[in-house]
Amino acid sequence: MARVRAIKAALLAAALGLAALGAATLAQRDLIIFNHSPSIPVGLYVRADADVRFGSIVTVRARDVAPREAAQRNFVGERDRFLKRVAAIGGDEVCGDGRDLRVEGRIVATILDDSERATLTGWTGCRRLEHDEILLLGDSADSFDGRYWGPISARLIEGVWRPL
Repeated sequence: MARVRAIKAALLAAALGLAALGAATLAQRDLIIFNHSPSIPVGLYVRADADVRFGSIVTVRARDVAPREAAQRNFVGERDRFLKRVAAIGGDEVCGDGRDLRVEGRIVATILDDSERATLTGWTGCRRLEHDEILLLGDSADSFDGRYWGPISARLIEGVWRPL
């Protein structure tokens, strides 16, 4: 009888340990986030089980896409991320001259002249994106996004989201 109780106690302890591990894993992978930036409409977003494609709303870690600027603004933690829209995918031609950013020859973003962004320079270059590269942009004209850091690896995507 004592042995049966010991086995049940061990199984219960193992089950509780697995439940705690699962909860910790979920806590590291947010399911709902609140966006307070006007870069993408303000509101709640839920993680979507979807592939990254043109127009998807995704998150990337600030320190992964703009390390210098993230460090200057103390955006270096796991939860310091940007919510942006995929504006170009593999195969698209992306060109930036430091002021205007073009996708397939069409201007999709322009660097605004303002004192807050005076120390930032726009991305320069022109190339066709590889199959595993994307360009991220916000919806607002003053968004801090790919117009400053350029195309990135799709592997940096932390999650795909949809408005709640």
